[in-house]
Amino acid sequence: MYVAWLAVFAGQKAVFMLGNLCYGEGLAFGDWLAVVWHGLRLDSVTACYLMLLPFAVVAVSCFVKKFPLRKVLTPYYIVAALLVTVIFVGDVVLYRFWGAKMDANDLIYAQNPKDMLASVSVWACVGGAVVIGLLTWGLVWLLRRVTDKSLKGRGGWPSLLLVVVGGLLLLGVRGGTTESTANPSYAYFSSKPFLNHAALNPTFNMLHSLAKTENLAEQFQTFDEAGLARLTGDAYLSQGDISDTLLRTSRPNVLLLVWEGGGSEMVMNDSVGPNISRYAREGVYFSRCYANNFRTDRGLVSLLNGWPGLPTTSLMKKSDMGRKLPALARDMQAQGYHTSVVYGGDIDFTNMRGFFSETGFAEVRGSEAFPQSNKLSNWGAPDAYVLQPQEVPMREPFFSMVLTLSSHEPWDVPMSRLADAKQNAYAYTDSCVGAFVEALRKSPLWDSLLLIIVPDHGIPTGQYPSTADYHVSRIPMIWLGGAVEGPREVDVLMNQSDMAATLLAQMGMNAEDYIFSRNVLSATYQDRFALHAYKNGMNLIDEAGVTGLDCIDMKEIKNDTPPSAERLQRAKALLQLIYYKTGILK
Repeated sequence: MYVAWLAVFAGQKAVFMLGNLCYGEGLAFGDWLAVVWHGLRLDSVTACYLMLLPFAVVAVSCFVKKFPLRKVLTPYYIVAALLVTVIFVGDVVLYRFWGAKMDANDLIYAQNPKDMLASVSVWACVGGAVVIGLLTWGLVWLLRRVTDKSLKGRGGWPSLLLVVVGGLLLLGVRGGTTESTANPSYAYFSSKPFLNHAALNPTFNMLHSLAKTENLAEQFQTFDEAGLARLTGDAYLSQGDISDTLLRTSRPNVLLLVWEGGGSEMVMNDSVGPNISRYAREGVYFSRCYANNFRTDRGLVSLLNGWPGLPTTSLMKKSDMGRKLPALARDMQAQGYHTSVVYGGDIDFTNMRGFFSETGFAEVRGSEAFPQSNKLSNWGAPDAYVLQPQEVPMREPFFSMVLTLSSHEPWDVPMSRLADAKQNAYAYTDSCVGAFVEALRKSPLWDSLLLIIVPDHGIPTGQYPSTADYHVSRIPMIWLGGAVEGPREVDVLMNQSDMAATLLAQMGMNAEDYIFSRNVLSATYQDRFALHAYKNGMNLIDEAGVTGLDCIDMKEIKNDTPPSAERLQRAKALLQLIYYKTGILK
């Protein structure tokens, strides 16, 4: 049965590509084979899911004298075959019009079948029904062929063997033994979106997205349209003009170094972070920058897509969001930049590989790019192996990103300088950042380089032990390199999501799609505030104080600044605006 499902899914990939060749011009035979090979992992996961019920039935049959296995399983085969076939046919047909995989978000159209079918001819409906019927019949026939008509109960050692097989089946459902559980990212391998989409199992993508689907546009609806406009006003208004020029060239090579959890409270001191503290004095230091969220998958969306963090969901985990959000890598690629990302850990974790590929990174490298001997920590290769100029693709002009990982629990690093394990891990990453920067400084790339060092989020410390504390979200953002006019300090209140619009403005590029990213060096940037989302909560930080909002009961949380009824109302309005805009992304 397992082999039969894999064969079916391989055949689906061939049909998908044949049915959508308009997206696959110039494909070589090797590309077709690569699609099947790289799709095999999720095909296996899907097959294991579909085999759970048959396995349970076989397990029961071990204790029955004579069990009519095929007869009992046939109704399930009909349901499973129909589900798989409908999803497959819909995916093939809709991809031709949308250029995107069908997922659970598209089921909203099924709520109005009359409108959905209004533009489809009767013969098209009849033809589709016939195709679905024939494919379903064929799949049921195949599944019945690989199923014994009956089984005789055996008990004893076959029952023990089923325990082993059941364990393997559950492992297959999980997707293996790596940190990441099965997600669409497993199928992404190419810089060509069509090949990634062809490799992605449509049944898995649909079922996976069901768990991630929610109507964001209807959440946190507190104010009517007039009230929302009054409270948010020009909150995200900033033009592309620049009152300060930070760059010596409008087309630098850009290298984004994202420091895992490098919050200011932890690293901006000469004990833990002597190098980052020195670079803050040497380069352009954005000293009042706040992270938008509290996790890597959310912080990366803020940095790369200029989108605020959401307190109840991760946009990176939603397989459809990569193509909907504005994206720095995609815009840089359109300007002729080579785009790449390097991470020493499992790049399939939280759907990172898929998200990076969808947002314009042509080259995506994870732990598989490093020798097994370098994977010395629970998370992968320590920062000393990753933060090497030769490990980062820098083919000019380039927009590249490298992510650190050593400053993460369990704080296991190959260095022992500080007694506190957490501080020692951050000190290790700081030493790796220092060596990396100095190596770049000696290279011919330095004169045209803009190196941006910025954390993905902050980290709780002894003084501020909760991710809900706004102090935790303060992070350093430092611009270095020969392309930078420095040193100087930019002390405007801002979010890490504002990096996108600020960078694009400095490069003379259009940032109008980044509706929640503000050019903080624009003369129109007057309404200065920052948002920090944590699990089921959000902080609004402005020049007058801070308001914490509990997103469960929508009440204010006590903090170290006086309460403000006006700021509380504005926090609710901004939360409503962000969720609404996210929910209606096309």
